[in-house]
Amino acid sequence: MSPWGVEAWRLFGVLLAGALVGLVFGSAGWGIVLVGGGYIAWQIRNLYRLERWLGGSRSLNPPDGPGIWGVIYGHFYRLQRRNRRRKRRLAAILREFQQSTAAFPDGTVLLTPDVRIVWFNSAAGQLLNLRYPQDIGQRVANLVRHPQFTEYLRTGKYEDAVEVPSPVNEDITLALQVVPYGDEQRLMIARDVTRLHKLEQVRRDFVANASHELRTPLTVVAGYLDSLLDDPEAAARWSQPLQSMREQATRMEHILEDLLLLSRMEGPVDAVQQQAVDMPELLEAVAEQARKIADGAVEIAVYAEPGLRLRGVERELHSVAANLVTNAVKYTPEGGRVELTWDSERDGAYLAVSDTGIGIPEKDLPRVTERFYRVDTGRSRRQGGTGLGLAIVRNGVLRHDGRLEIHSRLGEGSTFTCHFPEQRLQRQGVKAS
Repeated sequence: MSPWGVEAWRLFGVLLAGALVGLVFGSAGWGIVLVGGGYIAWQIRNLYRLERWLGGSRSLNPPDGPGIWGVIYGHFYRLQRRNRRRKRRLAAILREFQQSTAAFPDGTVLLTPDVRIVWFNSAAGQLLNLRYPQDIGQRVANLVRHPQFTEYLRTGKYEDAVEVPSPVNEDITLALQVVPYGDEQRLMIARDVTRLHKLEQVRRDFVANASHELRTPLTVVAGYLDSLLDDPEAAARWSQPLQSMREQATRMEHILEDLLLLSRMEGPVDAVQQQAVDMPELLEAVAEQARKIADGAVEIAVYAEPGLRLRGVERELHSVAANLVTNAVKYTPEGGRVELTWDSERDGAYLAVSDTGIGIPEKDLPRVTERFYRVDTGRSRRQGGTGLGLAIVRNGVLRHDGRLEIHSRLGEGSTFTCHFPEQRLQRQGVKAS
């Protein structure tokens, strides 16, 4: 018989005994009441023992109980043992996690949804100057005080890392990236990228210095070539090789100019050079230069929102637009069309250059902004390109807090769109209808 069946028979027996005893004394009802009250008191006693055992008893074993109470005590005992085993497993997993993350060379910080510190490894303590347990529960922005990091946390755009000086040593550069996981939890990774920055600086200095030093001998070579081409006797005898040498010298001059421009763009932005650039006027000037290059073979149109200006370095923005338009003209067949668009969008403004040219293969799209990467090497060189134009575009857009978006289809044309944030815009007058 089940425990509940036994308990039901017990209750029936108690009430029957109470009724019989009551009959002996002349009242069966009072006998049932008295015996039933005793039964209830016994049940309450068992409930009290269960509550005391669950609430704070140090004993792992449950109290003894007859009938259904023994079964209930057994169920709770098994649940407790199961919970203890689960806690031991979770504790072991947590220890393994802490030991593994403690071995990471990168700093690791667990954060709550409101970016308060839950835990951090020893590398994070060293890189971010965190102390245990004083900093547990503190907002990480209060301990890593830097405007870029504060803005990074505020926007919640965690796709890329943000680079800031270490709170321990300003000569150390840290890349901080927050990774959302679980139930709105956050994992912050702190990586020391000082060495990478130094190597990048060495590379930039080398490119800039080499480009600068090459300009003088190249100018001398080009000067002698011009002199030889102007000499009728030399030109008559060596016209073709001299002309080819002069073309290659010109191409090298353009490459050096682009390399020097890229080196300047990779350095820090000079706030003094930034101004509110009249983009409609700039685009009209770029379009006029492109029309001279196209010589009527390609139609070039400009659609610009009047009065919409962009705060930045005018020379760099001119290079961005000029390289995009020059590329579009070079790779658009005769009778094609190139459009320049400068207009507002939901969270800023965009500059788009569209063409009806040959297009770019999909496999090449991720790499077209790399230095010296060419989709069609032979054609690019015949067109006189340096292979640095789109790298200049990418760097110029990034230096103005923007992003470059490229869409292209073979045989249909390409569209290069530069998106700029609202904080860099300055509007004057009323937008034309």
